[in-house]
Amino acid sequence: MVHTTTLEEEILAQVKIDMDYWSQGDTVSYGKSAADDVTFFNNSPAGARIDGVKAFRELLASWKGLIPQHEYKIVDPNLQVYGDIGIFTMHYHAFLPDNVLLKARGTCVYRKAGDSWELVHEHFSNFEEA
Repeated sequence: MVHTTTLEEEILAQVKIDMDYWSQGDTVSYGKSAADDVTFFNNSPAGARIDGVKAFRELLASWKGLIPQHEYKIVDPNLQVYGDIGIFTMHYHAFLPDNVLLKARGTCVYRKAGDSWELVHEHFSNFEEA
């Protein structure tokens, strides 16, 4: 019997790829799955919404070298699928050197694009030390 992947499995695989890039400090590769019309928010002091893949990738490139490699755990994940749209919410726990644990909440919205899933919106809270 051949196993075919479900939409849920496909989306979760893309989330894992993206989070693995992030946890390796590879902010540039993290933006690979972004759609041309991606939007992004976080709780940074600037607080502005980022619109479009160019601006999103420029922001990620500006963070190169600032995100330390770390182990991570996704806590309380939830995936809602509506046809070609998947909404993934989570608590992201980053385990940094020197026993530092940072926690954040995130929402990632993906859209089916051919054979892959592209990130169309992301919103993360600031990382806070636990």
